[in-house]
Amino acid sequence: MPPNVLIGGKADIPDPALMSANDPDRTRIVLPRSRIFGTLSNVPSKHCRAGKGPGVVRALIRLALATLLASAVMAGPVRAQGSNGLDALNRQIEELHSRGQYAEATLLAERYVRLARQRYGEADPEVATALSWLGSLCKAQENYSKAETYLKRALSIRERSLGPNHAQVGVSLNNLAALYRSQGREQDAELLLKRSQLIREKAQGSDELEALKDQIKQLEWNGEEAAAIPLAERYVDLVRQRYGDEHPDFVTAISSLGSLYKSQRRYAEAETLMKQALAIREKDLGPNDLQVSESLDALAALYETQRRYAEAETLLRRSLAIRRKALGSDHVQVSYSLDALARVYEAEGRTVEAESLHNHAKAIRGLKPQAHYAIARQRSYAVIKVYYGTDRNRTSSTNPAEIYGGDRGKLVLGICEVSIPRDHRMGKLEAPSIWRLEWSEDPERHVVLLSVVEKDTSAFYQEITDRIRKSAGKSAFVFVHGYNVTFADAARRTAQMAYDLGFDGAPAFYSWPSRGAFESYLVDSENAKWAEVDLVSFLKEFAEQSEAENIFLIAHSMGSRALTGAVADIIAKYPSLRPKLKAIILAAPDIDAETFKRDIAPRILISERSATLYASSHDYALKASKKFAGYRRAGDTEGGVTLVEGFDTIDASKVQTGFLGHSYFADSGSLLGDMRTIFSDAKHAEERTGLTAIESEAGRYWAFSP
Repeated sequence: MPPNVLIGGKADIPDPALMSANDPDRTRIVLPRSRIFGTLSNVPSKHCRAGKGPGVVRALIRLALATLLASAVMAGPVRAQGSNGLDALNRQIEELHSRGQYAEATLLAERYVRLARQRYGEADPEVATALSWLGSLCKAQENYSKAETYLKRALSIRERSLGPNHAQVGVSLNNLAALYRSQGREQDAELLLKRSQLIREKAQGSDELEALKDQIKQLEWNGEEAAAIPLAERYVDLVRQRYGDEHPDFVTAISSLGSLYKSQRRYAEAETLMKQALAIREKDLGPNDLQVSESLDALAALYETQRRYAEAETLLRRSLAIRRKALGSDHVQVSYSLDALARVYEAEGRTVEAESLHNHAKAIRGLKPQAHYAIARQRSYAVIKVYYGTDRNRTSSTNPAEIYGGDRGKLVLGICEVSIPRDHRMGKLEAPSIWRLEWSEDPERHVVLLSVVEKDTSAFYQEITDRIRKSAGKSAFVFVHGYNVTFADAARRTAQMAYDLGFDGAPAFYSWPSRGAFESYLVDSENAKWAEVDLVSFLKEFAEQSEAENIFLIAHSMGSRALTGAVADIIAKYPSLRPKLKAIILAAPDIDAETFKRDIAPRILISERSATLYASSHDYALKASKKFAGYRRAGDTEGGVTLVEGFDTIDASKVQTGFLGHSYFADSGSLLGDMRTIFSDAKHAEERTGLTAIESEAGRYWAFSP
C-alpha cells in the first residue's frame, strides 16, 4: 500500500445494479455448517425444557439465525466470503502496487474511480479514495502532473464532504506532501505537513502522550537525540501517571529513554532504565518471553559500547537461548542474536568463534527471503480515546477485550484506547476474517480495543473536561449499545463512529451487561431494564461534571429501552439538565411501536431542536424480534412508519447496509453524514441536506434522497 493512502469510504456493501449475476465479487455469506446447526439445535431443546411453547421456540430460532448472521456483519470472526466490487478492487490494486505492477494497477484504479462515481456520486469520500490510488500510482510512474491533479481532487472532496479537520483530510495532505517532496518542492510539502500535523493534534483521542511520541520519533529520525531526551523524560512521567510503572507502555517508554541516554553517553542512567525494563518484563511475562530477549539485547548493546564484553556475552547467550526455544533454531531472529554475539567475540579477538557464528547466521538467512526497510517502520494506525461507564461485572482477565463480562456489576468509569487502521473504510468495523486467514487482531488492519483503564470519578471527569475544553463545540456524545454486544465491541463501535464523524468533542459510551450472545435475548432484555438506574446516575453526573454544553445521546436497538427510560427519568427529576441534552438519536429501536408512541416518546423530547428515529423495512433482526414479541418494533417500517410528534422519523430502507440491515446507523455513509449534521447544528430534518420529505396519511416522514 502506498504510504499514507487511507482506503476510506462506504462500507463494503454489494450493489446489484453494478454487479452481474456472474460477477465473482458478488457477496455470498458462508457460515460453518457445524456452527449454524449446532447453535440452532440447542435453542428448541433449551426452551422447550423451560416450558415454552412451539411458537416462542420458532421465534427464538429465527432470532438466533438473525443474530448469528448479524455477527458476520457486525464484529464477529465470521465474515462475508468475497465482497463488493470496490472492496475487491482495493485489494487487487494494493497487491499489484506492492509488486510494482503499476500499469496493471492503474487500469484497475481507473475502473475503481468510474464505479465509485457511478455508485455514490462525484462528491463522495469513496471517490476520493479511488483518486488517491490513481494519484499514488501516477507518482510511482513519475507522472507528477497527473498525480497532483488526482491528489488535489481527492483532498478537495474530503474537505467538502468530511470537513476541513477530518483525519482523512490529513491523510490527503500527507499524500500530496509526499508528491511534492518527490519533486523537490520542499516548501510546498512543509506547508501541507504543518496543516496535517495540526489536524492530527486535534484528532479524536490525540492527547499529549500521542503528540510527544510523534515529536520524539521525528527528532530521532533527524538525528537530534539530545533534543529528544527532555520530551522522552516527560513522556515517561505521563505514562507512569496514566498507567502505573508496571504497564507495558511504561516499559516501552523507559526502554526508549534508556536508548536515548545511551546515544548521549549517559551510560549510568541508561543502565538503570534498561535493567528496570528487563525486571518488569521478567516479572510480568516470565523469564523466557521474547520481549525479555529484546530487553537483554538492549542492555547487552549498552555493555558492548562500554567494552563490558563478558557481561554482554552473558546477556546475549541468554537472549539467543530464549529465541531458539520460542522460535526454533532456524528463525531469522536467531540469526540476529548470533550476529550480535559474534560482534562481541570479534571485539574480544575471538575471531574463529565469531566467524563461525556469522556463517551460521548467514546460513539461516539464506533459508528464507528477508524483508529490508530503508527507514524504521512507523505505526500507521490512529488511536482513538473513548470514555465509558459500565455496570458489567469485572472479570479476572487482563485482556482489554475480556476485562468486563456479561453479568451485572457495580457502576464504574474509565477510558479506552481503540485503533483505527490506515485503510479503514468509512462505516466499517474491521475485524479478523477467516476468509482472509486472519486469526488474531492486528491494529494495523483492524479496529482493536487496545487498553482499558478504570478511573475514579474525579480523574474521569477531569480528563473529559480537558478534552471538551479543547473542542470547538464544547460537545460530547454518549452511545448506548444494543443486544448481543460485548464491552469490547461497544468500545470499538464508539471509536469508529467518532473517527468517521470527525467528532472533536468527547466520545463516550455506556455499556450495560449484555451477554454478547444471540441466545441471551431474554436475559439482555431484563438487563437493559435493570441498567436504567445506573444509566440515570451516569448521565446525570456526565451532564453536571463534564462541562459539555452540547450532549448528544445515541442508542441502538435494545439500548433504546435503557436510554429512553433514563432520559425520561432525568427530565422528570432534574429539569435543569435538559438544556444540555441537545439531541436524541434512536437507531433501529427495539421497542414496541405503539408503546413508544403512547408512553415513551412524549416523555423524552429533550429539546425543540432535534429528536431523530432511524427505521428500516430491511432490518431482519427487528423482524425476528417482532416474531418473538408479537408486535411491530418502532425501528421497523414494514407495516407502517412510526410517527410521533416532535420526532423526525427517517426511513433508511433504501440505504445500502449490512446483510441484516440492523447496524446501518453506523455502517452507512449517508446516515453518518446525517448524524454529522445533527452534531454540528442539531437541526430538524427539513433543514438537513440529503433527505426527501414523504407525505403519508399518518403524517410526514423522511427518507434518504437517491
